[in-house]
Parts: sequence; C-alpha cells; structure tokens
Amino acid sequence: MRFLGDYHLHTRYSDGRATMREMAEAARAKGLAEVAITDHGPHTIRIGVRQAETYLAIKSEAELLNKELDNIKILVGAEASVTGLNGEIDVPPDIYRRLDMLLVGLHPYVRPHLSGIGMLVGNPLRRLSKGLYRKAMNTNTKALVEVMNRHPVDVITHPGLVMPVDVGEVARACARTETFFEVNTGHLYQTPAEIRVAAKEGVKFILNSDAHFPETVGQLDQGLAILQAAEVPLEQIVNVVD
Repeated sequence: MRFLGDYHLHTRYSDGRATMREMAEAARAKGLAEVAITDHGPHTIRIGVRQAETYLAIKSEAELLNKELDNIKILVGAEASVTGLNGEIDVPPDIYRRLDMLLVGLHPYVRPHLSGIGMLVGNPLRRLSKGLYRKAMNTNTKALVEVMNRHPVDVITHPGLVMPVDVGEVARACARTETFFEVNTGHLYQTPAEIRVAAKEGVKFILNSDAHFPETVGQLDQGLAILQAAEVPLEQIVNVVD
C-alpha cells in the first residue's frame, strides 16, 4: 500500500517549524503526490495565523512553488478552530472559499464567540466529575456537528483529542455531510475500538500526520495500522491505494 498525500501540515505561518518549501520537499522525498498546508486559524491563541487574510498570502506562495517544484502538488487549506456552539469558526467564508480545503478542529485555547465561552470553561472542569465530563463531551460534540451543518468542511481534525466527543455522533455527521474523519498520526491517541465505532457509521477516513517538522511529514504508517486493526476496508480510507 502507498499513501497519496498528507493533508494536514503546519508551517511557520502558524506553529510549524519549517517553510512551505521544506515541507513540500520532504513530502516529495517520501513519495507523496500531494500535501496540504493547513495552518491554524487566527483565533487559536498564540499559534494561529496573524489574520484570516494571511491564507491568501499562503495560497500565493503555493502557486509559485507549484510552478517550480516537480512531482509534488501543494494544496492550501486552513485548520479552523471551533469558536462557538452554533457553527462559528475562525476562518470566514470569503476566505475559505478561495482555498483548496477546509479543515476544522476543536482546540482548547481559542478566542471564542459568545456562545463558545461555556464550552471552553467547561472542558477543564470535566475532570472533576463524570457529570461534568458528559456535559463537556455533549457540548463539544454539538459544536462540531453544527460546524458541519453550517460550513462545507472537508476534514474534522483529531476528533476527541484533548476535548472529548461522542465519536459515533461525530462520525454520523461526517458521513451525512461527506466530511472526512481524520486519523491523526501526530498524536496517536485513537484506538481500534473508537475507529470501529466511527467506521460503522459509513464515514470515510483520512490519514494525516499533523506535521510541524519536515521529518514527520508523511509518517502515516501507524495510523494505517490502527485502521487495519479495526478492520476498516480500504475503500473507506481516502488517501491510501493498494
């Protein structure tokens, strides 16, 4: 089996440690055909792009590199953060519509919309009791589902990392909205049991490294091993070919 691409990479535009060129060249050296540069949204505290318009500068840089570099295609997206309970994210439609991909994830440190304040306060409190844990999980799940209802999301990033979600409910929403469910090899927190729950909903999986360094671009094998342990058929994995 081989991997077609790695669609969740960060550069110095957010909290990555390398340039777009360095990340693309690393991907090419590992035999990938495509990468997506998906830096954090501007409301992600301390690690996001300076402003939403920065994505247009990233897009322009990618267009120049695509003319220069052979055997690798650079896509540009955004890893937007969920900032509220009613589908709010920190990348506006007039920006993401000009990009190649829209990724969305839950992150614990963001500047929220008014509806998201309770979500961000509730997540640190979830460790105090089972009731607070369930409340946080339900709130996080609702927020993710509402984002998929409101925006044309391509990928839900690292579902359940740090901020717990109902995996089955998120997967159902992904399947209904044709959104890919990420298996994130940069954190390796997902289990075959969780993946089986998601797979039963008919969701499509995408393997991504969430790389912040050239050395970890395309390191997707461990994620594939989790999917194989969960007995996910190849046709449910969008960036792997036999």
